[in-house]
Amino acid sequence: MIVTITTIIALLGLVFLLLLIQRIREADAQVTLKKHRSQDAGLSDLLIYAAMVEDGVIVGKNGSLIAAWIYSGDDQASSTAPQREAVSFRINQALGQLGTGWMVHVDAVRRRAAGYPAPGLSHFPDRLTAALDEERRRLFEGLGTMYDGYFVVTLTYLPPLVAQRKFVELMFDDDQVDVTAQDRTRGLVEQFKRDCASFESRLSSVFRMQRLCGHSLMLEDGSTVTHDEFLRWLQRCVTGLNQPVQLPSNPMYLDAVIGGQELWTGVIPKIGRQYMQVVAIEGFPLESTPGMLTALGELPIEYRWSSRFIFMEPHEAVQALTRYRRKWKQKIRGFLDQITNSHTGALDQDAMAMVEDADAALAEVNSGMVGMGYYTSVVVLMDEDRAEVERSARRIEKTLHQLGFGARIETLNTMDAFCGSLPGHGVENVRRPPLNTMNLADLLPTSTIWTGSMTAPCPMYPPNAPPVMQCVTHGATPFFLNLHVRDVGHTLMLGPTGSGKSTHVGMLAAQLRRYAGMSVYVFDKGQSMYPLAAAIRAHTLGQSGLHFTVAGDANELAFCPLQFLETKGDRAWALEWIDTMLALNGVKTTPLQRNAIAETVMALHANEASHDHTHGLGRPPVSLSDFVNMVQDEAIREALTQYTVSGALGHLLDAERDGLALADFTVFEIEELMGLGDKYALPTLLYLFRRIERSLQGQPSAIIVDEAWLMLGHPVIRDKIREWLKVLRKANCLVVLATQSLTDAANSGILDVIVESTATKIFLPNVFARDEDTSALYRRMGLNSRQIEILATAIPKRQYYYSSECGYRLYDLALGPLALAFVGASDKESLAEIRSLVAKYGAAWTDEWLTSRGLRLCDYGPYEEVTA
Repeated sequence: MIVTITTIIALLGLVFLLLLIQRIREADAQVTLKKHRSQDAGLSDLLIYAAMVEDGVIVGKNGSLIAAWIYSGDDQASSTAPQREAVSFRINQALGQLGTGWMVHVDAVRRRAAGYPAPGLSHFPDRLTAALDEERRRLFEGLGTMYDGYFVVTLTYLPPLVAQRKFVELMFDDDQVDVTAQDRTRGLVEQFKRDCASFESRLSSVFRMQRLCGHSLMLEDGSTVTHDEFLRWLQRCVTGLNQPVQLPSNPMYLDAVIGGQELWTGVIPKIGRQYMQVVAIEGFPLESTPGMLTALGELPIEYRWSSRFIFMEPHEAVQALTRYRRKWKQKIRGFLDQITNSHTGALDQDAMAMVEDADAALAEVNSGMVGMGYYTSVVVLMDEDRAEVERSARRIEKTLHQLGFGARIETLNTMDAFCGSLPGHGVENVRRPPLNTMNLADLLPTSTIWTGSMTAPCPMYPPNAPPVMQCVTHGATPFFLNLHVRDVGHTLMLGPTGSGKSTHVGMLAAQLRRYAGMSVYVFDKGQSMYPLAAAIRAHTLGQSGLHFTVAGDANELAFCPLQFLETKGDRAWALEWIDTMLALNGVKTTPLQRNAIAETVMALHANEASHDHTHGLGRPPVSLSDFVNMVQDEAIREALTQYTVSGALGHLLDAERDGLALADFTVFEIEELMGLGDKYALPTLLYLFRRIERSLQGQPSAIIVDEAWLMLGHPVIRDKIREWLKVLRKANCLVVLATQSLTDAANSGILDVIVESTATKIFLPNVFARDEDTSALYRRMGLNSRQIEILATAIPKRQYYYSSECGYRLYDLALGPLALAFVGASDKESLAEIRSLVAKYGAAWTDEWLTSRGLRLCDYGPYEEVTA
């Protein structure tokens, strides 16, 4: 019996032990799997984005509908105070119509700018100008990271709950058939799309807006996928990654599509490899002014500045303001005065001012002039370098303090502030004191730094051709200088003496050679283009960089203007040229005399053609002496004799063989020619103009006229310049008119025509720009008081002001020592030294010149000849 009982107990103990072991194993399995069954929220769980219900429309997990636009505004650095106020007023009108359920996120993104244009995009035909461009490339790379930016506005609508709608519907008797949930949802989406169109239309009066949506892309296998710009923007906000995002075929679970990064929370959270800090903007100044935070959008830091505004209905705004007013009203008198209902105590003046402010706000809301809402603004910084993020956050905080705002680097509240900055998120980090839409318009980023076009806008240039020159502007931002506005590249450069005109003209001429087949013709004064031309000639073995000192004592250049009589156009020009010379000598030709001129020209052409047919080529071309000897009119012969070899300057226009050869870079020094007077200078200039016009065969070309008002003193040249401005754009030729004589420009009689015909204006710094007469001249050219102030405070020989219908911007050429050695060496001592080196070393003079300045051309890389 005892044995049986013992056996039973042992068996029960064994069974119990087995059960215990099984339970332990099950518990251990549960513990092992627990880490795989965590309920903690990941990054994607924090996001509100659910599905793409329409192209460019996302529905949130809370039922909200979200759409976004990238926008840009005018560069308000050149705007007057009334112009900036008008922009804020229009923004207030556009936003003031939104109410409860609506929310906007406005983000200003500062990012690393694109680098210097790739070398393969330029076609410099000589080693020197290629080296000048390489110096600029290295200079911009050495300046460190350059920045530019863009703005995005996101509109969010949260429809009322179905229960609320049902309660409202119970209050009305309606025979309409109940709609299904699907139909109600479709109706909400369609209404949201109409509201988005209206919102875009209202803001388009202020900004240039482009909807963020998807675009199709065909793959190599022929299939088509959709890359969505909206999702790309949201991923940029969430993770800091800026890369294409492919829209899934079933566009659901968008939070997982864009939130696939690890999240480590804390005082300085980490998303993927990016550390993050958030700087909160608070403690506003007493008054707001348009664009008061513009400086924040121009810092040389990579960041995203987010401004969120949650709208309120007018009656809700009135209730909030009334509560606000009541609290301050109670503080006007002390507690004892209120208990005893006495009026002997001191009044709280600050509380009284707050009550007045609340009354004014109530009046504005009740009048419908403004809307109200809750405004929250933060700056989000992300970088893989934690120390860099912290430094940038401190710099942002310091800048905000300098602008008169309170700022706080978030610590424990960082994640909440970050989530509140994400487009479509309206619950997190709500700043409660209400703000009106007029103040909001002053705080939003509205001024876009205009940086020019990264590609040449001229349709006659190759696609994706680089800009003429990359420069730098405020805030470590690149500026891409182009002379063309569409197909018009005519440019006026105006400023006082000593402001850097010659240097800029020289750099323009050198940089224009980046375009394949470019021909550059320069009319110079004072030999400022001689160093550059001589250097190009040295590096092209005399094939380019031709420099002619027209009518110079040491120059034997002579012309044969009547050498071209083959076409009707050539003969018509010859008739007009001869008639102009006669007019310069006081001979007003009669119809009979004009017939005599025409008969003589035709006879000379016939003789030349007959000689070529009978004896073959080789006869000298028609000279001016040939014409004088053949013409039968004595008055004509007498007036033109002075231009022949029998006259004082016959060597200039009566050569048997023309000594002028044009190259793709040709400079005419005309100071001595202009000193001869109109009788000799004008015929010579007209012939040079004719030779240039004959060379224009559709290739990219530029005619640069330095000290243009030297030429514009005579009606004949004025008419020619006016003709150029009208017709040369069709020949793919741009004209640059530069002058340092503001008075001559104003009195030329053609200034208004030139201002109207030149698409681009480049103004030089002028400390006297504020003077009454000078400012009046600038106003004739379309500048406002703010732009005149910019000219008055700009730095001479360093900064220049660009103006066209595309935009306005003060920029810096950022020249290096190599460029200055050739475009900045126009003083008499340097010119004399260069001429001495040219005479002594020939084509090797540039090496000796650079050596004296501690430079070597070979340090700027090997030159590979580029063929057009």
